[in-house]
Amino acid sequence: MNFNLSFLDKIEKIKDKKIDILQSENNFYRGAIPWFLLCSEKKKIIYISTSNRNLENYHAMLENYYEMSEKQKDILIEKSKTGKKNSKETKNKLEDKKIIDIFENISQNKEDITGINIRLLDILKNQEKFILFVNLQITLDIFFEKVKFFSFEIGKEYSFTKIVEFLVENGYENSYLIEKKGQYSRRGDILDIFPPDLENPVRLEFFGDELESIRVFDIDSQISVEKMEEIKIFGNLLSGNNYELIELIDELRTEDVTIVIENEELLDYKMEEFILLDRSREETYRKRYESLKKKSIFVQTKNFSQEQIETFRDKNRIEKLSKIEDVYIFTNNYEKKMAEFRQILTDKENNLEIEKYELFEGFIFNDNSENPDNKNRKNNFIVLTDRELDGYIYERKKKTAKAIKYKKVNQIIEGDYVIHVQYGVGIYKGIQTMEERDYLKIKYADEDILYIPVEKLDRLEKYVSNDTEPQLFRLGTRGFKRKRKKLEEDIQKFAAELIKIQARRQSQNGFVYQKDTVWQEEFEANFPFEETEDQRNAINDVKKDMESPQIMDRIVCGDVGYGKTEVAMRAAFKAIDNGKQVVMVAPTTVLAEQHFERFKRRFENYPITIENLSRLTKSKSKDILKNLKNGIIDLVIGTHRLLSDDVQFKNLGLLIIDEEQKFGVKAKEKLKSQREKLDVLTLTATPIPRTLNLAMLGIREISIIDTPPTNRLPIITEILDWDEETIKMAILRELSRDGQVFYIYNDVKNMKEKLKELKEMLPDFVKIEFINGQLPPKEIKDKLLRFENGQFDILIASTIIENGIDVGNANTILIENFTGLGLSQVYQLKGRVGRSNRQGYCYLLKTRNITKQGRQKEESMLKVEGIKSGGFQISMEDLKIRGAGEILGDKQHGTIETFGYDLYIKMLNEEIRRQKGEFVEKIENVEIILDERGFIPETYIEKDERLNIYKRFAMLETDSELTDLLDEIRDRFGKIPEQMKKFILSIKLKLFAEKYKIQRILETRNHFELYFLGNARAEQNELNERIEMKKVVKTIDAVSPKGKNKEKDTTDNLVVMKVKKTDLLTIVK
Repeated sequence: MNFNLSFLDKIEKIKDKKIDILQSENNFYRGAIPWFLLCSEKKKIIYISTSNRNLENYHAMLENYYEMSEKQKDILIEKSKTGKKNSKETKNKLEDKKIIDIFENISQNKEDITGINIRLLDILKNQEKFILFVNLQITLDIFFEKVKFFSFEIGKEYSFTKIVEFLVENGYENSYLIEKKGQYSRRGDILDIFPPDLENPVRLEFFGDELESIRVFDIDSQISVEKMEEIKIFGNLLSGNNYELIELIDELRTEDVTIVIENEELLDYKMEEFILLDRSREETYRKRYESLKKKSIFVQTKNFSQEQIETFRDKNRIEKLSKIEDVYIFTNNYEKKMAEFRQILTDKENNLEIEKYELFEGFIFNDNSENPDNKNRKNNFIVLTDRELDGYIYERKKKTAKAIKYKKVNQIIEGDYVIHVQYGVGIYKGIQTMEERDYLKIKYADEDILYIPVEKLDRLEKYVSNDTEPQLFRLGTRGFKRKRKKLEEDIQKFAAELIKIQARRQSQNGFVYQKDTVWQEEFEANFPFEETEDQRNAINDVKKDMESPQIMDRIVCGDVGYGKTEVAMRAAFKAIDNGKQVVMVAPTTVLAEQHFERFKRRFENYPITIENLSRLTKSKSKDILKNLKNGIIDLVIGTHRLLSDDVQFKNLGLLIIDEEQKFGVKAKEKLKSQREKLDVLTLTATPIPRTLNLAMLGIREISIIDTPPTNRLPIITEILDWDEETIKMAILRELSRDGQVFYIYNDVKNMKEKLKELKEMLPDFVKIEFINGQLPPKEIKDKLLRFENGQFDILIASTIIENGIDVGNANTILIENFTGLGLSQVYQLKGRVGRSNRQGYCYLLKTRNITKQGRQKEESMLKVEGIKSGGFQISMEDLKIRGAGEILGDKQHGTIETFGYDLYIKMLNEEIRRQKGEFVEKIENVEIILDERGFIPETYIEKDERLNIYKRFAMLETDSELTDLLDEIRDRFGKIPEQMKKFILSIKLKLFAEKYKIQRILETRNHFELYFLGNARAEQNELNERIEMKKVVKTIDAVSPKGKNKEKDTTDNLVVMKVKKTDLLTIVK
């Protein structure tokens, strides 16, 4: 590998002429900016832009450059050792390295904002050379000049009390396991801290008072990823005077800082946008902005014109250009480009170089320093990339964490329902230690108790299901076994069906879409909001599906207002950009109309034809059908009317389905048949468990958007008695901030009465209208439009509005008689408010004149919801399981009810693997009977996490998995205590027994007795070659703790062999 950006030397030459590249002109190609910053004379640069995408691209370019240079340096050092020449040039460039950092406030989290402040302060105070990329909003924020820190270095001694005092005084909170910034945790000799300015938390391990090691660890897996020699831990509080950025730079006496502003006009426009969002800070913002501009230099960016692009795509013209000046091509498709330009490369007169390296954009460089007439071209050059030559856009490499989140939803906590493979559902009552051994205590019907040894925890799962309470059976009855047998047959049939679908999907090839084009990039850049992490992942998932030969069938699941529609818009644009037609179906006319309006607005600057086909567009339907068939229409949005046989397309490529579960049976069947020949993207707001992905592997893929958009405040929800004064106050509070209100009333017959009642209650200026499903569609559409345009204040509606109706200014919703609605309906309705950056309110009104039955329902509903601090928290788990049932189909719903979700998914996966011949049958119920069993002391790992670790031990299948788990435990909790070592031995013996088909291992004074299964002849022979074994003849009862329930078991068909302790332990250890 010979990494070389040779054009940098030409830019550097300007330095010799004592001209700073940043001030040589003020109109730069965007692709040149990172390289001009790198070669600039200025040592300290802050670069400000409104475009996060630009900042990210510039930052990525320089980061990659330094990374590649480091690698190159290592190679050169290696070569110099072997006698080859050492390149001083690369070394010097690296010694001249500038610190590169980027600051984008995508998060509104206090710790993240503190972290930005700390990093900025640290760089401004302590670094001699840097380039900082900053977006406008941060430069308008307030900065504090002081933050305390504590320095740590390996080998030095520290007082634990002093460290903890520092952390508490500086705003850290204590937590047993760290989950977010600003927390610390002490476990024995280990101290974990998550400072606000770092990407990952830090683990300090002590030996007495001496610091033995400093490690950075991954928040999701809690495992260490990198070692360090020393570290500065900053506090989680800022202090001292507060300054705006310019003042802070002056205060720190860093006069030599250069501030560069990109595209001043755009910045002015963005500035006005900030002010609109927060009028109260207008004066402050304007003042700060003006003082920022006074201290800055300005650059304007430009891109290649269409004419230039056409020149670059013509090989003959490139050849002509390369005779006059240097042309550099940087590409990801090195072999392809070498073949393409072979002719030009062989001619000595041509100055063309091709490098296998990716730049985000090309540029032209003209050195006008000596020859304004541009006669001497030896310093001029052109850089071209895949963007100019093929229209592909640069994709930044994302650092992905492969770690699994250790903290699972299905963690078992005392009092939870659990389900045992053999005995069904019971209640978990905690861990009990008996005779130096830990057992899980499970309570069944009639106070029956089952004690399960912790190493058999793999036979137990948390029971998660719908709202209904599960049925408890007595131990020893056959109720659960009978039920289980019947349902297992259902699971077998369902698994077979899934495998068929999977095979069919894999054997069929769909259309392969091209990589993103420049058009696509421009379309995406026009998205007016910041994408959230999950939204970005969903978009990338969809694009990857479209670019692969397999037919796409993906569900994008996200809360109302979390940005699913934008994912669909980008997929639609990509399909149209590739010459395909797109269909979007929605369950209601109103929703289809709303999607149509939104898509039209978002696509208005592009030559794309969009139409709406539903009950509302009957008059135009003839023309629409004709234009779809001729391929004139690119995108059509409508209801299930689009699935009729008379709707024909010229070149249909993508079907987008919104809220599929709300369509009728016939429409669902129609959609199902489309799946096998068409790329399908389904959007849903019904929550789905992430683990459902496992069961659907290869059948339907799932992307989940869990993170709310930036500036989105959680909706405040309260349950209230129906009281005229309270309702009046709630409505007037919203109207006083120029907002609007939804009032949900599901009694269609009496809706006019309700309208009258509210009118009498409220002042005359309040305008009220109502809609329900019985009104003509045109009237509904008209009223919704007027409500959206702010022509009246309150809309009384039936649950018709739960399907995706968006009114950004309506941020209060009142739901009367909420107990009459299903959980997920309340959830969807609640999502209609709080969709802008305003606080949303949801009031659930209890019913008046309630019957005894109604009161019972209300009480049970409240129990299910789990009231917390007067607010309202929908039981997400219950909802997610309902979502899983909807996707897997009604038949599977009942099975999930019986087994609970976790056990169901586990059984389904095993069945799929069994039918594919990939499942290795394990020996059920292996018993390890030792004199001392050992356990995990509670002083080493605390209760919930202790159970979690026990469960992971029970799930182990191989020795290497055991080694990994032990490494992780040592890393997270410190040195393993003696009692636990005995427990680990029993796990090693269990794995050994499973491998060699041994049902039981029993410890005697000097021997172990191994009880082989009758069919384990081959395994016995294999062991015989390694250790000496003698045959014993006897039968025995399984040993079980003193409890009501003892598991009986005889050694019928078991072959018992005796082996010396020392011999077996050498193999096992």
